[in-house]
Amino acid sequence: MSQRTVSDWSGVSAGTLKNLARIGLLPDADNLRPHDVVLARVAHTLGATRSTNRETQQGERTTTAFQRDWDAVRVVMELLLAAEDHRCGEAPAEVDRRTRLVAFPETVALVVQDYELLQLCEKALDEGLPLIIMTIGAWHAELQQRLAGTCEGDMRIAA
Repeated sequence: MSQRTVSDWSGVSAGTLKNLARIGLLPDADNLRPHDVVLARVAHTLGATRSTNRETQQGERTTTAFQRDWDAVRVVMELLLAAEDHRCGEAPAEVDRRTRLVAFPETVALVVQDYELLQLCEKALDEGLPLIIMTIGAWHAELQQRLAGTCEGDMRIAA
């Protein structure tokens, strides 16, 4: 998938995609895959490139946030790859549309059920922690619709 397509579909600039590749959160422009659209949105939402130009003197908060960003991208990538990994002739596993990634300053969690999300929101409130909630399942569904539309368009052109 081209860098331009990933940028257009994710809403993340090409420069940010290059920075995400430079710090190892995404592959370089020649090796981008469709699920990188979702991963780019996750990394961008978390502000993963906030310290890419700071090679020295990264504070403890920056180091902790960077580890959290890595964990977030890894967890979401594992989810998306599991959905893609299906046997020939079998329907691919689906990512539940209600799947959300909840990011605290130091940790991340995937949740599907509303009560799980509520528990994490209560934890954040009780502990005074900021949190970010990303709609991974909806983003994945949107990507699948775009990919299906692209494939249909390619078939019409071929015919």
